Amino acid sequence: MSFSPRVIALLGFGEAGSAIARGLCVEGGWRGPSKPGDNAPRRVIAIDTALDKDARGTALGKTARALDVAIEDHYGAALSEADLVISAVQGEFARDAAAAAAPLLKKGAHFLDLCTVTGKMSDEDRAEIERGGGRYIDVAVMGGFFKQGIKAPMLVAGQEAEAAVAWMNASGFVATLLGPKPGSASSVKMLRSVLVKGIEALGVEALVTARRQGILDEVLGCLGDADDMTLGGFIAMLVQTHIVHAHRRWEEMGLVARTLRETGVDPLMTEAIERSHRRSVDAHIAPTDGQVPSLDEALKILSEKVIRGA
Repeated sequence: MSFSPRVIALLGFGEAGSAIARGLCVEGGWRGPSKPGDNAPRRVIAIDTALDKDARGTALGKTARALDVAIEDHYGAALSEADLVISAVQGEFARDAAAAAAPLLKKGAHFLDLCTVTGKMSDEDRAEIERGGGRYIDVAVMGGFFKQGIKAPMLVAGQEAEAAVAWMNASGFVATLLGPKPGSASSVKMLRSVLVKGIEALGVEALVTARRQGILDEVLGCLGDADDMTLGGFIAMLVQTHIVHAHRRWEEMGLVARTLRETGVDPLMTEAIERSHRRSVDAHIAPTDGQVPSLDEALKILSEKVIRGA
């Protein structure tokens, strides 16, 4: 399947959209003929409904003009010129953007959905695009555009994802093929957020308490067991040993909550951990032989006996 767009449309020209435009046009030299002898230049266009509506919208226009990117404030005829559409709007507006773009798409145009959405929302976006004759590709951005620009790592999924990944990597992106199932990339990002944002919230609670007690450096320095492992391996180890040690850890978290309260910190995350561990204790999952199961077996036990639901 050929994947060699000549006109790219960016839906949303905020941090993500402008970073992609800068990466393509300035850093990657993407504009102009794709090879000697080509007459039709490659172009980047943008659509952002906030254009010139306020100070932020005015700034969007200035950024676009500096990059020589044609920008409009509505979904119009210009969109039908695009071979590739990259949607980089906020997740809550992802379906609206897909629905507005779909009727205007060139037949067979590829639609890269970079929006932060759930698997179900990704399915809804895909349905809109496919009704308009477009080809939907699910993309999860796993880094930050602010520091990494177009090099922010991305996972890509969909029926035509392989060709898209090849083009993206040749054009300055850092993309990894996940597989043919659209929505799976978005789901990976969501579950990564459970871990990363969870650690973030725990860090806020623990480090504020540590600073108030004057032991911040000591707390940060006591994580050598985690430093000796990959983060993924450390989390997997905690889940495996949870089967054996949930009761002891539950009791400990009760004392941890008291420690935070004594320091004047509301133990919001700590109390949630305490309840979560108590759920495992009440399910009586501790093995009689005290042996730590494999990760797969631990997850099977937790799925069947602790975390209910399909």
